Amino acid sequence: MSGTTQKININDLVNYYENPRHAVGDSEKDTLEKLFDAVGVQYMLNLAEDIQVHGLLGNQQIVVVYSEELRKYVVYEGNRRVAAIKLLLYPDSFDFLDRSTIEKVKRLAQGGNPPSEIDCYVTDEDDAFFIMERLHSGEDKGRGTKQWTSKEKEVFKVRQSHEKNLSYLIYFYIKKYFDEFDITTIIPFTTIQRIFNNREVKREIGLDTSDESSFTPLRMQLIIDASNWIVTEAGASGVAVTRMFNKARTIEDKLLPWIRDYINSTSTDNASVQGEGHEEEDGSNTATGQNVQALLSDSDGNNSSQQDSDNFENGNNSDSSNRNSGSDDSNANSGSSRNLPYFFQGLDYSRLDPNDARTHGVSAVCRELHLFSNRRLVSQYPIASTFLARSIIEQALIYYSKTHYIQGQNHLIWERIKTITKLSSIISHYKRNLNNYIPDATQRQYFMSLFGNYEDNVDPLNWVIHRPADFQLDANTLIELPRKGLLALINYLIST
Repeated sequence: MSGTTQKININDLVNYYENPRHAVGDSEKDTLEKLFDAVGVQYMLNLAEDIQVHGLLGNQQIVVVYSEELRKYVVYEGNRRVAAIKLLLYPDSFDFLDRSTIEKVKRLAQGGNPPSEIDCYVTDEDDAFFIMERLHSGEDKGRGTKQWTSKEKEVFKVRQSHEKNLSYLIYFYIKKYFDEFDITTIIPFTTIQRIFNNREVKREIGLDTSDESSFTPLRMQLIIDASNWIVTEAGASGVAVTRMFNKARTIEDKLLPWIRDYINSTSTDNASVQGEGHEEEDGSNTATGQNVQALLSDSDGNNSSQQDSDNFENGNNSDSSNRNSGSDDSNANSGSSRNLPYFFQGLDYSRLDPNDARTHGVSAVCRELHLFSNRRLVSQYPIASTFLARSIIEQALIYYSKTHYIQGQNHLIWERIKTITKLSSIISHYKRNLNNYIPDATQRQYFMSLFGNYEDNVDPLNWVIHRPADFQLDANTLIELPRKGLLALINYLIST
């Protein structure tokens, strides 16, 4: 970086003819027309209005390179902003726009004085290209700009305005009650808002964003289970969740009957916790409609939700371990262990593209692992849990091999293991080439700790699968396995 910052007149700036956003221009005017066409006229108007009202952002300088041929500075980074300022200053010169748009710009420009001089970072072409790549080539493993996720955008809004929408409150209270479990590992943040903010669904569950005490542990458990059911339902139909549950009527038709069945079932299974249901004339006990709120309310009547939320916003979430309705009774007094994930809770497969054929196997296993973990089914189904644990190890290694290259080579790891049929042989191959396959040193340590002694950690899973009549693992052994680094390693393998 050897450039300098200079204040340059807008008339001495020309837009970059070879801007990657559009086809190569043959003149300044042609370049501007191509830019407006590529970006969209309304988007350019929005940018012009923002600059007129707020000015240019101080942390984003225009990057320019001086052209001896043109005797002007060519804009390499900041072409949209420079074009928007030119539009505000000289709207009549943009005659490729319709008259009504030009008149709109003139009215907008009357609201202030667009800058005729702007601070620019003047450098050479190599430096300019480097800056452009860093800003526009994505995250690039931490080197580039990282875009906020929908969840992060909502957290920012909450911290800025202190107004919380439904998806934020669901996300927060599920983390609070269920050992920091992240609901977005099941369905995306925006999908949570679309489905559970549906008026009828919200009413049926009994959620009220103006009353945070309505976000009780039992209601949050319902949402976890409903989310898993939604993913399973969409997967069975071979469509994405966002396509299947994309309209209010569809959401109501599919989800409301499930919620009512769930509440009835929960009412029967947990009568001692949830109280008596409403007695109908025919003697039946119902748990829908008016008494849903009583059914799903917090059993101890504690109304500390708002205080807990405020503590969280101030960085104090120490109370989350003291209230976890999803914990087994056996863990009630287990100290710090109650903050550890149950089985594969916290498995993050949100980055797997459902349209990518390489993800289908690992996604299917992840979905069922979430069901087993969130419903705490390991003790009831230890053999099925063993199958799933064994399967996620194999599927994650295979998926990683299909999406990652051997270090220093232009060959996928998959090319080396695609003919190997036994998990033990796949793991042995990884161990022999570990430094060239997994660049992260911490994850290599987890790998060797888990699989360096295959007979201790993985082979017992195979014994259960091949000889279930002779050998079974106890539930605690299965639950502890992900806590030995396996969960962190699997998340790494399927999300990088």
